[in-house]
Amino acid sequence: MKAFQTVLLGAAMAATAAAALAQTSPSGVVDQREDHQEQRIGQGIANGDVSAREAYRLERQQGRIDANEAAARADGSLNSAERARLNRMQDTASRDIWQQKHDQPTASTQMAPAAPPTSGALVDRRESMQDARIRQGIGSGQIDAREAWRLEQQQSRIQAAEARADADGHVSRAEHARLERMQDRASADIWHQKHDRQRAR
Repeated sequence: MKAFQTVLLGAAMAATAAAALAQTSPSGVVDQREDHQEQRIGQGIANGDVSAREAYRLERQQGRIDANEAAARADGSLNSAERARLNRMQDTASRDIWQQKHDQPTASTQMAPAAPPTSGALVDRRESMQDARIRQGIGSGQIDAREAWRLEQQQSRIQAAEARADADGHVSRAEHARLERMQDRASADIWHQKHDRQRAR
């Protein structure tokens, strides 16, 4: 019984040490910064400092960072140059979040340009169409800041999944089908957010 308790205690200590290491590892720092930026955007939306258009722009920026991180991790690790690049991207995003939280948002604030398809692939064309639908919903007031943030987070996850799938230079049929299912769900969510009772203030 004592031997079993000793083994159990050792396993618990090892798990705790591994979790602590993950939190302080370079790749853990990248993920912590990403989580922190998302919290700052969410807090800005909650207190009214970040408008729907600003939430859209900030979340698209996080999506680009997600996609870059997914591509960098495709070989199973992040090297120091990749970590430095992701940190520079997050430094820029951090400044942009601060700026959007401290400016005077107005209804006439210019939208970021629409994301052009990165290729002729059906997945990229659908992403571009979803982006246009979200932008139209923001412009018409059908999509508020919180909804824009959630919808763009969803698009960011799809971009990251696509970057992982394309890391070997080829998107398989199974990967393509999964990305299409993710976009089907996103399409339904965009429709719902544009037709619910919430409206941008």
